[in-house]
Amino acid sequence: MSKKLAVLTYVRGLFLLAALFLLFLTIRPWEAEPPPLMQSPIPQVQRGETITHPFQFAVFSDSHKGWGVFKPIMKEIASDEYAFAITLGDFVAQSKEDRYRFFFKKLADVKGETPLFFVPGNHDVHDDNTTYSLESYWKYCGPDHYWFSWGNAAFVVVNDSRSTITADQFHWLKNTLRKLRSDFKHIFVFMHVPPFDPREGQSYCLPKSDGEQFMALMEKFAVDYVFCGHIQCYFREVINGVTYIICGGAGGGLKCPDSSDAFHHYVRVAVEGEEIQDSVIRAERNLWIEITVDLQYDMRLKYPFLLPFLTAVMGQSFLSFLAL
Repeated sequence: MSKKLAVLTYVRGLFLLAALFLLFLTIRPWEAEPPPLMQSPIPQVQRGETITHPFQFAVFSDSHKGWGVFKPIMKEIASDEYAFAITLGDFVAQSKEDRYRFFFKKLADVKGETPLFFVPGNHDVHDDNTTYSLESYWKYCGPDHYWFSWGNAAFVVVNDSRSTITADQFHWLKNTLRKLRSDFKHIFVFMHVPPFDPREGQSYCLPKSDGEQFMALMEKFAVDYVFCGHIQCYFREVINGVTYIICGGAGGGLKCPDSSDAFHHYVRVAVEGEEIQDSVIRAERNLWIEITVDLQYDMRLKYPFLLPFLTAVMGQSFLSFLAL
């Protein structure tokens, strides 16, 4: 080997070592505790709240890896004076912690100051071997079922991410609704899997017995609205005085029976005294965001072993582009 070639090989080796070192710094494997953003922003519960000033909140679901839809939605929510927003689940592809870390890093780019509450979806609590675990969800999002209040309204989150509601959670839900009904003017319930599938011949929902039991509770305690995801389309139906809205269009592939009904979206809900108004907001896909974040996702989570080589060939700017 010539002296010139040996020097070139040595320099390239140093460059690869430097790239690996920078990658190590960027990933920060020692960062065991999630940053404050990742904690569920649940306010202190206040019973008998008498505040009646108007407020609005946003609801969306099933963003999956649709960053080109999800990030613009979050930017709109951050700039439109929403009191808070709720995602109804399936915001990560699987329950692995690196998926959660990636999601929250990207969320930090667009979230602003608007509190964001979480509902567990089936993808958020299952890994690629379909093993069920709430560990990452609890660490990054907080409790998997809970309630909080805002103004004259109560908001109840149910965990049906395994396409069922356990007897223990039905008991908790019944007792919770009973005590909230006397203290608050309005009650909203949020879950991932809907109690019924509005599409003809489809059953991408809770088992019939669970769905019927759940809907009977909603009617018994005069719940105003139930919001669900899981079905990646928009549906709205009033059944026995309860308004059911499925809003699974925050980025994932749409699954609507009619192509004319297929559009990405989120829902705005305005509360003013006795009145509640809901409206669906269409969202457009930003292809540049979709492509760039998909590339970051794939390089970080699927093919990290390629990073040192690509960085050596393409330069430090490539590593900076992939930095989280």
